[in-house]
Amino acid sequence: MSRFFRHRPAIIAGLALVAVAVGMTAWAADAPAMPRTWVLLVAKPRVIDPPGMQRRGIAAVEAIHEAVSVAFPGAVVDALAEGVITPEQFRRGGVTETVTGEIFRKRLEALAATAGPDDTVVIYTHSHGRKAGFEDAQPLGGIVVDLPVRRTAHEGTLLWDRYAEAILAIPARTVVVLTMSCYAGGLVDHLESDAVAPRWRQRRTTEGRNLVVLTSQNADLESGPIGKDGELVNPFTLAVARGFAGAADGFVLPGGEPAPPGAKDGELSIGELIDFVLHATEHTRSEVAGRPNTAKPCVTGCFDRTDILSRYGAGGGRTGTTPGTTEDDSWSPR
Repeated sequence: MSRFFRHRPAIIAGLALVAVAVGMTAWAADAPAMPRTWVLLVAKPRVIDPPGMQRRGIAAVEAIHEAVSVAFPGAVVDALAEGVITPEQFRRGGVTETVTGEIFRKRLEALAATAGPDDTVVIYTHSHGRKAGFEDAQPLGGIVVDLPVRRTAHEGTLLWDRYAEAILAIPARTVVVLTMSCYAGGLVDHLESDAVAPRWRQRRTTEGRNLVVLTSQNADLESGPIGKDGELVNPFTLAVARGFAGAADGFVLPGGEPAPPGAKDGELSIGELIDFVLHATEHTRSEVAGRPNTAKPCVTGCFDRTDILSRYGAGGGRTGTTPGTTEDDSWSPR
């Protein structure tokens, strides 16, 4: 079993995973003088999802948390994974949710208020998604971060325009947004629309800033899990976790093919992360016949591919294997 997707009991119970104990109060403090990395990880299932599906979100946050701790050992990490909530528990009442739309929006606002001009921000979300056109009154889709039965506006969906506004408000030098949901490519489509693209398209050339948005799927397809190492996991989640843990180091796609092994230099560039996540998400083979990999990941942004996100040697970084395993951090689709 992959170390990345074992469940720790405390996390399954719904406790937030926090590498550095931060909340709204901490994030609202003055930003430190030295460049920092801020990481926000959020998973939100539906009450009607089977418990196993709900636990996949918890496991995903755990996996990405562990991986970014390797890539960014000094990062401030705020990790929120909703615990398993059954319909019966919900009907009885008294359930306190770890993740709601309001909580998520406030976390994003805190990042905008706290991140400095030399900082790096990484945001990973794991949730259900809505396809464009799911409502007659408006054309956008989005990610479901509220329980629709409680908050009926847009059926609990944070629409792409509001999410994009929150992302674009973050003043960090590098902002990396990783979205795992069905129809997640709708975020890319919205950002690339004529109304929105001019606001960020020249950010790199005029301000020296990077914006990277990667999604698990395009705007038209569902983003389903595959079978891997005896578990069900979304290939995008697996690719992001392995990429940050070291597998993306030295990975480029000249001519659309992975570079040969031996190109690692202990640094993770923006281009290496993008190439690895796109390629591994789409080409990791499922080990379960009924769960084929149908991922068509998307990317947009303005960035310098050579900019370094992480130097693994600093502060006790990558050792050459995926954390907690004996696996080499090279990558194979098999």
